[in-house]
Amino acid sequence: MKERNSFDVIIRRKIPYLTSFLFYLLTFFTIVFLVLGIVFLPTEHQSDEMKVAYFILVVPNIIKVALFISGSGFLVLLILYTIARRYNPAIITFQSETIKIIGQKINIEIPINTISKVYCMDSKNLEGESRQKMTIYFELKSIKEIRVRLKDYSQVDQFMEGLMQYEDLNFKFYDFDVSPNIEDEE
Repeated sequence: MKERNSFDVIIRRKIPYLTSFLFYLLTFFTIVFLVLGIVFLPTEHQSDEMKVAYFILVVPNIIKVALFISGSGFLVLLILYTIARRYNPAIITFQSETIKIIGQKINIEIPINTISKVYCMDSKNLEGESRQKMTIYFELKSIKEIRVRLKDYSQVDQFMEGLMQYEDLNFKFYDFDVSPNIEDEE
């Protein structure tokens, strides 16, 4: 049963070394795939049949193998990275001295005195209308970041009232959604 100061949120988890490793490998395979794609510049304005003939007859086998490995590696790593960075449902509860985030396989207790900044992001589209996605980044003094998104946008007023009860916090409000420090996100 949810308390009055509890809200359904979605938290994006980060497995500390695995997600960074997958991201760097994904970046490497993308760069290799794009660089090896330069081989096809001479056939840019040719028909599809000529491009295939060029690939079969002119491109060395080592480049063909590297293209296959980088292309398939990119696809596999993209799936693994997406799974590692999925959103998990949780419940955030504002208590007097702590903020608790509890969900399946998630149990985070944030003491208020460890929070250095709170970024509140209510993103808007190009017309200036709200996208109805409220994202909160808790930047901790331990150089970590916890990112939560409110599930039900209609509760944003009550959520902000619960968050504003902590007067010592340094709040920053933005109308776009970008992580202030994506590398240290938990």
